[in-house]
Amino acid sequence: MKQLSSLVFIFLLIGCNSQADITDNLTAPETFAFQILDHKGENVFSNKTYDAKKITVKNLDSDDVVKHHFVSDNNLNIIVLENVGRESEDVNYSINVGDKSIFELHVDAILVKKGVNFEYKNVEITNTTFKRDKTSGVYNVLASLD
Repeated sequence: MKQLSSLVFIFLLIGCNSQADITDNLTAPETFAFQILDHKGENVFSNKTYDAKKITVKNLDSDDVVKHHFVSDNNLNIIVLENVGRESEDVNYSINVGDKSIFELHVDAILVKKGVNFEYKNVEITNTTFKRDKTSGVYNVLASLD
């Protein structure tokens, strides 16, 4: 028992780091979720207008591909972006299906000085019409199908 206690203490001691970065303790930034709709209000992935496997999210500043998730459970069919603003305060993304840009997301994220929380100064979705569902937080984005 004494050896087990010593071992646990050693692991705790090793796990502590006084040089930890403040970003290690931040609350996670808001998750952005997007449902892409056609002019009838139908989800373009549910009705097979677009193929979810062809979704890409591109960082417009660096040209890098941005990690995203596609949630198809229960036929939700939404695009999810997590940790927006965690790496950089200025976020400029293009959400694409194939080689077609559906919309752009522009976010000014700041670290609130009173704590370790993220705050979004400005969120813009351009090149489309959208409405945010206040209950779910999902952005319903109208896709231009031309």
